[in-house]
Amino acid sequence: MGRTNDEGQKMRNKILKFTDKLTAWHFKIFNYVAKKSKTSLWFTFLLLFLAIYEVFEHFVIPAFLLYWGLK
Repeated sequence: MGRTNDEGQKMRNKILKFTDKLTAWHFKIFNYVAKKSKTSLWFTFLLLFLAIYEVFEHFVIPAFLLYWGLK
């Protein structure tokens, strides 16, 4: 049995609401750390770490999973 169109739309709206909150939280964190990094070496390194982590999370891990899945 599949989901009805209305149930699918509700789930889609919940997912979009969650991703919007997550995106807003990421933006706030990066904005705060970027502002602080202008005056603090510690925040500069934190910003660098966060940027490298985001690249790893969004590119390296999915590429590895895709490679692993196609193997």
